[in-house]
Amino acid sequence: MHFKLILSMIVAATLAGAVHAQDRQLEYELQGVDVIERIGEPIPRELTFTDDNGRSVKLAQYLKPGRPLLITLNYADCPRLCSYQLNDLAKAMRDMEWVAGREFVVLTVSINPAETYKTAKQAKLRYLGIVAKAEADAGWHYLTSESDAEIHALTDALGFQYRFDAETGEYRHKSALFIVNGDGVISHYLRNLAYNPTDLQAQLKASSEGRMGQPSQDDSGFGLNCFALEYTDNISRAFNMMRVGGVGILLFLFSFVGYWWYRELRKPREEQVQAEAT
Repeated sequence: MHFKLILSMIVAATLAGAVHAQDRQLEYELQGVDVIERIGEPIPRELTFTDDNGRSVKLAQYLKPGRPLLITLNYADCPRLCSYQLNDLAKAMRDMEWVAGREFVVLTVSINPAETYKTAKQAKLRYLGIVAKAEADAGWHYLTSESDAEIHALTDALGFQYRFDAETGEYRHKSALFIVNGDGVISHYLRNLAYNPTDLQAQLKASSEGRMGQPSQDDSGFGLNCFALEYTDNISRAFNMMRVGGVGILLFLFSFVGYWWYRELRKPREEQVQAEAT
């Protein structure tokens, strides 16, 4: 009975240690990374970027009354979440009745100031192939900027908090889509991936009619992270800790069982010796 209790305590302590290490790692990864919803607030219209054709453009020129603006914040060299997000968006745009360039406009803005318009152009062509609608070429614009201040002016207005990880050379950020109405006011936020074409179009339509979305009531927030796939490394570390703990448990178990066997084997001899002595 005591052995089972001790074994259970060791297993629980090992698992708790692994979970705690994972939580500590996640807490570190999430420092400075979040999306704060700012529905009803304007975006800075006069910010200047370079479009995927190398032309200098202002955000204001994409704003038109009654025509919403769908904004994504990514970067072309992102090895993880960005490609999944843009793939899912392209598929939703392919299956929607509304067409980018006609009922709405899409802006994909790079958060990497080192990214050039040529790189952005290559990324755009890749996702346009999924949309498979000729009008989308004139309705989906990829913007870059060498000015980190210009980029942050937009991301701050949208409530998009991210940070550069010098160790990996990557940007840590969450997944979000932003809908801005034709007057340049933020109207809706879409979280995570797997965008439903019907839902996306409904929110774009609501924005075009001047209606605002409701702030999320879900405490989980914008859950998906650019570094989500790196959790496999962290999970691996946790399992390594569990394996080490498992080895410790086995050593303890064998030691305990060995001692128990040794003690049981000695009993008849001790009893025999005591019998002979009396």
